[in-house]
Amino acid sequence: MLQVRERFQQMSRKEHRKVLDTISRRGFMGGGAILGAMVAAGGLRQGVTAAEALTNLNILPEDLPAKTMRAATVEVGAASTWVSHGMETASFVGSLLGVEVQSFDGQFAAENQLDALLAIANEQWDFVAVHPASSDALLDGADAVTGAGIPLIIMDTRLIQDPVANMEYPFLTYLEPDNIYMGTTVAEELFKAINYEGQVIHTQGQLGHTGAQGRAQGFNDAVAKYPNIEVVDETPGEWQADIVSSLWQDLLQRYPNVVGGYFHSDDMALAAASVVQQANMQDQVKLVGVDGLRNACEAIIDGSLLASVINPSGRIHGGAIWAGYLNVSGTDNSPDPLPKFIRTDGGPITADNAAGYIWLHDNFQY
Repeated sequence: MLQVRERFQQMSRKEHRKVLDTISRRGFMGGGAILGAMVAAGGLRQGVTAAEALTNLNILPEDLPAKTMRAATVEVGAASTWVSHGMETASFVGSLLGVEVQSFDGQFAAENQLDALLAIANEQWDFVAVHPASSDALLDGADAVTGAGIPLIIMDTRLIQDPVANMEYPFLTYLEPDNIYMGTTVAEELFKAINYEGQVIHTQGQLGHTGAQGRAQGFNDAVAKYPNIEVVDETPGEWQADIVSSLWQDLLQRYPNVVGGYFHSDDMALAAASVVQQANMQDQVKLVGVDGLRNACEAIIDGSLLASVINPSGRIHGGAIWAGYLNVSGTDNSPDPLPKFIRTDGGPITADNAAGYIWLHDNFQY
């Protein structure tokens, strides 16, 4: 891969154009090694837009393949670091594949996402990907999209609460991390750090979100093993930093002996970390989250957070664009049909490995 990357960096724009044409015509296997090198050479990281990443690759707009497809992503809330990274990833991958990607910001409200899906169903799109804010809340919009013959891809959260009914729904594919595993894994890191005893706060995401439900289940499965841990609060933070900041200012007053906090996202954990530091309680209170993007890795290195776990935003969003592109273009290299379900992987992030995950994040590996 290093030799391929060096070769790409030495190419002229005309040669870049030929590579991109090859990818566009033949799909992933036709240009996968070069695409991987392009991504690693460009680096799509927090604070770097898709356009800037392309500039880092020495690619000008005229070097990119013509936009032959149009795709939409319907997101929970762009104010989330996880979501914003996914949106930039979708745009970046779309630029390399000739897919114009437009993202719709649900602003953490399922009704906004529903309105977006209903509007999309009345327009011309090649495929659509949605990250539901709440299961069962978007069925009318999903029905309208699939009824219009537009392939629908589900990201991170079940469209339908019931797992069996969800998999029977006619979407193209569903990309999901193992939320129970993520919750248990990072909870165990927290419990080990507090010697398996003391008061702990469990700050949840949106309760209708199956990812949040899985993270809660994973946390509760871990808590059940340790009778000396007391969960004193489980108020949802709704994925939003300002809500969590206000919530934790109150919680630290109510529970001055709390020793740990578990959060369904790193954005929420980092919001609480600021409150903990302002209260001068950072030596007492250990905090862990979920997502594992650059902001969390940096906080783990500097000690603001104890640990996190990877929820691969880039892999989920990038995978959704790849799945839609390969399906619509007929260039899928697998002899088998596109799986209805794709598990995206993750792993714990601690001070021992955070720097490596920053590198993977910056080079668009997850």
